[in-house]
Amino acid sequence: MSKKKNSPTEKEPIVLTEWQKRNLEFLKKKKIQEEEEEKKLKEKLASEKKAQLLQNNLTEETPEDSSKTSSDDKKEQATKKKEKPLKVKKEISQRQKAFVKALPVLSISLFFLLGSLFFLSPYSKMKDFAVVGNKHTTLAELSEQSRIKSSDYFLKVLFSAQKYEKAIMTSNPWVKDVSLDYAFPNHFTFNVKEYTIIAYAQVQEGFQPILENGVRVTVVNQSQLPKDYLIINLENEKAIQDLIKSLTTLPKKLVEDIKSISLANSKSTADLLIIEMHDGNTVRVPQSQIEKKLPYYLKIKKHLEGTSIVDMEVGIYSTTSDIEAKQAEASKSKAEENQANSSEAQAETETTNPSIATDPSTNTQEQNPTDVSTQPTSEISTGQTEQSSASID
Repeated sequence: MSKKKNSPTEKEPIVLTEWQKRNLEFLKKKKIQEEEEEKKLKEKLASEKKAQLLQNNLTEETPEDSSKTSSDDKKEQATKKKEKPLKVKKEISQRQKAFVKALPVLSISLFFLLGSLFFLSPYSKMKDFAVVGNKHTTLAELSEQSRIKSSDYFLKVLFSAQKYEKAIMTSNPWVKDVSLDYAFPNHFTFNVKEYTIIAYAQVQEGFQPILENGVRVTVVNQSQLPKDYLIINLENEKAIQDLIKSLTTLPKKLVEDIKSISLANSKSTADLLIIEMHDGNTVRVPQSQIEKKLPYYLKIKKHLEGTSIVDMEVGIYSTTSDIEAKQAEASKSKAEENQANSSEAQAETETTNPSIATDPSTNTQEQNPTDVSTQPTSEISTGQTEQSSASID
């Protein structure tokens, strides 16, 4: 029995070490890879052969076959594109997540840091100004009247624009409206709208412009006047203010036709104005009715022949200076006739009722206090003589 147990025919199981196991696995994997590479090479050679065959056949194929092959190729490419595997999103690391969370805080801190550095630098106080729409005002005047200081930050000017606009409008009589516009990085523009000149008042120093708001500005010389200008010869300041307001409501063409406006000094109508036009015509109209009646002049002047006078004091009618001169002569001669007739009538009454003559005896009687009856007669006679002399004069 012992001999049988120790016989060499019986095989015992071989125990492999860990390294041997790994080596066997490596050899198996290597063998598989070599087989796959051989397979790929064979497929590659087969595909190259097919490509050569296709190129050879292309010369022999008809256009229809070529179109079919191209369409097939396109379909194959489309299917390949569809079969492409979707990209798998990479997982974000803990460090990246922490950076994303801290990014808002870092950006805000960086912003404040840069802002602080900017305000500490001289660039924060640099300002560039320009003006648009001005004719009678300058950039230097506007900058001074706005009260903007060179030491002011440009952000202060940007956020306090209304304050500076109000300062300009209160101090500059020319400015009707102004806006301070900002452009990056530090450019500011005064957008100005000025009052228009309605008329001029003639003063000792020259001609003083009167704006549409009734305000008078700096005197100018005659050489600085425009070609056609309107002169107002009124002394009452309130009347000038009211007249300017009325002129602003009238048509612009009508106002441009006016040469001068003066007071007529009429006894019947205290506010009667004499308006001389550039075309040579004259208009008489009360100031209280100028807005209502003067616009009719544009229609009336089309029917006028030569220089005329349009009277709008009571109603509206036209006349000429010659006609008015004749009427004045006629009224004057009539007044002289009436005066002559009245003097003749008074002379006749004096001849029919002669006054009592005074002599020394009457004087002695007047001086005598006892004779009272003579005193009233002498007083009446002297009163009558004074009245007659006054009427003759």
